Amino acid sequence: MKRLLPLFLSLFLLAGCSGADTPVTQQLFAMNTTMTLTLYGSHASDAALSAQQAINRLDGLWSRTKASSDVSRLNAAAGDPAPETEVAPETGALLSRARELGALTGGALDITIAPIMDAWGFGTTSVFQESDFRVPSWTELDALLPLVDSGRLHVSGSSEAPLAWLDGPGMAVDLGAVAKGRAADLLVPLLTDSGVTSAILDLGGNLTALGTRPDGTPWRIGVKDPRNTETYFCILSLSDKTCSTSGSYERKFEVDGTTYHHILDPATGYPAESGLLSVTAVSSDGMLADGLSTACYVMGAEQSVRLWREHGLEGAGFDLVLVREDGSVWITEGLEDGLDFRGEEAGYTYEIIRR
Repeated sequence: MKRLLPLFLSLFLLAGCSGADTPVTQQLFAMNTTMTLTLYGSHASDAALSAQQAINRLDGLWSRTKASSDVSRLNAAAGDPAPETEVAPETGALLSRARELGALTGGALDITIAPIMDAWGFGTTSVFQESDFRVPSWTELDALLPLVDSGRLHVSGSSEAPLAWLDGPGMAVDLGAVAKGRAADLLVPLLTDSGVTSAILDLGGNLTALGTRPDGTPWRIGVKDPRNTETYFCILSLSDKTCSTSGSYERKFEVDGTTYHHILDPATGYPAESGLLSVTAVSSDGMLADGLSTACYVMGAEQSVRLWREHGLEGAGFDLVLVREDGSVWITEGLEDGLDFRGEEAGYTYEIIRR
């Protein structure tokens, strides 16, 4: 969903990097997006190659456009008399966790939304063009909405040899809202075991800051201005965190003067109208950050803050940057230290949200 290299990448790559601090950079295309791995450490070159191989393997498991992938085989067997599909351990764990995140967000995140995405043209190809998009009729959506139900996605068997199935014909999963975050979670231990001490993993706009910068200071991550994506309106100071942003500007099209975007509400099948322009979620759990950036966009600012207050300290914890349509920005208190807000000239104001 976030296919272009963030121009704010230079913000943290150009500062104080020379000699032993010179990074090894690996770029690849996977999961329908451009990815850039920027690694520091004595074995960074070998680690970059291993990371690329790992990403390509995960792409081969989770892609909807590759017929041999776990996800494609799972979707093809939906509703069969014996639909159980043996999947890789990484896939089984991802599916189970995605169901948990769906429950946590009250259904605002639902990976079985694939049939609705396909109806809009948002989920059927690896290279998106505006000509692929369309506005489905309400009759069409009403027929598809019963297929959106993570409760009908099942995962069983052992963690080493999981089985998964969808119990309704026409059901399908799409992992676009969680796959890149989970990939980051799997890459971090691989890299640290390889001697990488500092890294920025840009997985299509999902940014994971491993450790600190070589000089020991936190990474400085720019958050795009959703009204002008050529710039950023604030900078976050992060270490060992993933930062994921979702916004209506990422993929959209216009019909008869109305703009439609790709963040669909699982309850209605229509683009979410939550009063938000973008959501940035930050967590040491990459999949949580990835999933919440989408779910909170659907939920809206008030419900997202409620979720943060009730669950933001559980497990890995999370924080949020919520950009509202009226230009106000809500930033939860865990991001206050090192925050550099630069949005005043663009008409933004901000408030620190506290518990």
